[in-house]
Amino acid sequence: MKLFIHSVGRSPAPCNTVRSKQKLDFKKDRGFTLVELMIALVLGLLISAAALQVFYTSSVNSRRQEASSQIQDNSIFGFSQIQQHLRRTNYGAKSTSAYDEYFMNHLTPQGGVVLTAPTGASGKWLNNNLSGLVLDSGAIPASLLSSSASTNSISNLNGIANSDQLTIQYQSGQDGLFDCEGTVIPKDFYVIERYFVRMDSTATPAVPGLACASAIYNYEESAAGSATGIDLKAYMVPGESTATPNNLAGVGTIIISNVDYFRVMLGVSDSTGFATDPANSRIGYMAIPSSSALNTQLNNRRIVSLQLGILARSDNPTVTPQANSELSFTVLDKANASLNAAAVQGPTYLRSVYESTVLLRNARGGL
Repeated sequence: MKLFIHSVGRSPAPCNTVRSKQKLDFKKDRGFTLVELMIALVLGLLISAAALQVFYTSSVNSRRQEASSQIQDNSIFGFSQIQQHLRRTNYGAKSTSAYDEYFMNHLTPQGGVVLTAPTGASGKWLNNNLSGLVLDSGAIPASLLSSSASTNSISNLNGIANSDQLTIQYQSGQDGLFDCEGTVIPKDFYVIERYFVRMDSTATPAVPGLACASAIYNYEESAAGSATGIDLKAYMVPGESTATPNNLAGVGTIIISNVDYFRVMLGVSDSTGFATDPANSRIGYMAIPSSSALNTQLNNRRIVSLQLGILARSDNPTVTPQANSELSFTVLDKANASLNAAAVQGPTYLRSVYESTVLLRNARGGL
């Protein structure tokens, strides 16, 4: 009997089949060629550059929008507050032998735009805009009055060493009014407010800003006509036992930050029927006259309005292709003014000019 044995399993693969499989496996493990890597690298760099450009542009626009918002928040809000106070100007003024209390100029007692202080002639202080008033028992310094290019007020413009200073005055006709420094004004008391540009030392680094210093007083005829006058050093609030100090000659409070320049123009008219014949009001604007020119420029003329202009800048620098040396600004009558050397060498801030014209309602009536 014969025994047959059958083998189970696959027959060995042909040799050429094994070699073909090895070639396929070799191609899978080979990876990218140098050319493919370089192409991928260039494409990646182009995509990254485009993304960075979009990010940079977005960042620049964002910073400019933020800077613009900073200027608007600081300047427009501060300007609005100043306008409210200017509209009170000349309320409570007193008449003279020649004109009634609505005819406001450098001679009006308790006049709204403070251009003159009492001289103390004949041992009394009853003359000029601050009639009856003294400071620290002496004459009120001329440096606290309204003036063009005041030494108290700094400027960042080339060729313009100083900004203007505006000093106004009014009476509080109701309860709940505040002066420019946030102090409550007792009803029927007067307040003097002095606006000027100074360095704000509370900021780091220090920056220029529009400040306001004020003084409150109670006008009493007997005290005003006495040899001692009414001293602006302090005032007595009704119901209190101690006097409250004033700070008219002090540094005041910053009301608009980052102000490079402050300009004031007086709107004057020689019309005798300003209130009754507005078509012939003949308003002209002039810079604040010097003390020696007040009589020639304001005699028989009344101040009926004020123009204010400021050059404000942002809190933070912005990225711009335009250098500080290429910038120029027009602030009221100051045309094409450039920044001074110190400002040119500083960072490139976003800057804007704000102007406002305010009609003084308490100086419109009368003859």
